[in-house]
Order: sequence, then structure tokens, then C-alpha cells
Amino acid sequence: MIGGPSVAAVTHPLDISDRIVMVTGAARGIGRAVAVGLADLGARVVVLTRNAATAEEVAGEITRRRGAGRALAVVADVTDEEQVAAAVARVDAHWGRLDGLINNAGAMVTGRPVLDMDAAEFRSLLETNLVSAFLVTRHAAPLMIRGGGGRIVYMSSKGAVQSLAGASAYGASKAGMNILSNVVHQELADQGIRTVAVAPGLTDTPGMREVAGADHIARVAATYPGGRVGQPEDLVGLCAYLCSDAGTHLSGTFVMMRP
Repeated sequence: MIGGPSVAAVTHPLDISDRIVMVTGAARGIGRAVAVGLADLGARVVVLTRNAATAEEVAGEITRRRGAGRALAVVADVTDEEQVAAAVARVDAHWGRLDGLINNAGAMVTGRPVLDMDAAEFRSLLETNLVSAFLVTRHAAPLMIRGGGGRIVYMSSKGAVQSLAGASAYGASKAGMNILSNVVHQELADQGIRTVAVAPGLTDTPGMREVAGADHIARVAATYPGGRVGQPEDLVGLCAYLCSDAGTHLSGTFVMMRP
């Protein structure tokens, strides 16, 4: 007999083709790089930002690179529960499922000693970094569970475990995100939800440049591989792995990319 039995196509465990992944805070920096990078690797990406123009801009970039139907621009303030619920409902109406969530939205604030910070400022950063991740998880996870499960990545920080003077609110918010990630794993793993908190290390983003001085950046860069701080694109490969079948057994833990 010439030839043999046909062999069904085997999907590579790292393949994320047509996975539906929502990236919060996708306007710039890590969020934008991850949104565009995951789309380049075949995912369909929900570009979630607070501003309609930037959401459309990033979605438009993905469309130019990957073609129509690869991105959905969604506008929401992730500290507002009604807006978060509406954003998830729009994803459901458009694609009918959600396979991955990158909880990236947040702010970096340092140089504020405890005795110089008022309660409103402390609460504001907790809302921006931690409460937002809770709200998006709370509304997105049921859609993921309905489709059989999915991956939630929490963009944490080295400051969650090795915080610095002047970063009480920032460090507390990121440490809380690590605990949130672990608790969601404990509560939802049996429903197919996998969680990982990721600490990128010092990464060259507009937000980082707004709070870190050149001397500090240079000192940190000297300790990193290649003598440079991280670039937003460095997060794409890890997020793609976590959203793929290859990362299924990694859950409830914290990954620090640099010491």
C-alpha cells in the first residue's frame, strides 16, 4: 500500500492560535507590548484601556499586522465595577468565550514615605492596582469557566516581596495581588482556572521612566543580563507560554523574572 493512514494534525502545546486573551492596561508599556505580541503569535486580543482613542489605536495596530478580526477594542475604567461588567459582557457578545486574562492595569508610585502620604493617596493606589485586578477577575472568570477554564496572569512586581522605602502603597498592592492570585487558584482550579503572578523586574516603560531616575536605572541595569533593564516585549514569551497548553500545570505561584 502506498502511503499509510492519514495522521490528524497535532496542535503544538505552545500554540495559542485563536485563544481569546484580554489584556488590561493595554494602552502603553507592558500591556501594549503583550497585546500586540500575543496577537502576533496568533491570539485574538481584547485591548482594554480607559481611553477609546488608545484602545482603537492598539487594536488598529494589531489589525494592520495580523488582519481583521484579531482585536477587539474595549473601553473601561477597571476600578469601576459596572464598567468592568459591561466590558466582559461585550467580549461575551463578540466572541462568546475568554481563554486568558492578563491583569496588567496599574500604576507605579514611589518616593512617598508613610508619614508623608495621606490615606486617600494610599487607597487610590490600592484601587488602581489591586481592587481592579479583583474586579476583572470576578467578572471575567465566570466567562472563562463557562468555556472550560482559562489562564489568569497577574502582573505583579519585585516590590511585592522586596519593597523599598517610599513604596508602601505600591508594594502592598502588589503583595496583595500575589495573594489574590494564589487564592483564586485555590478556589477555582477545579473549574479549570489557572493563575500565576509575574514580577517582571525593572522594565523600560513610560510609567517607570516617570518615577525612576537615570542613576537608579543605570545601577539596576548593571545587575541584569546584557546590562539592560527589561523591555516590555520581554514579557510576551512568558505570557504566551502561560496562556498555552504547555503552562497548564503551573498555577497558584509567583514567577520573578529577575532577582
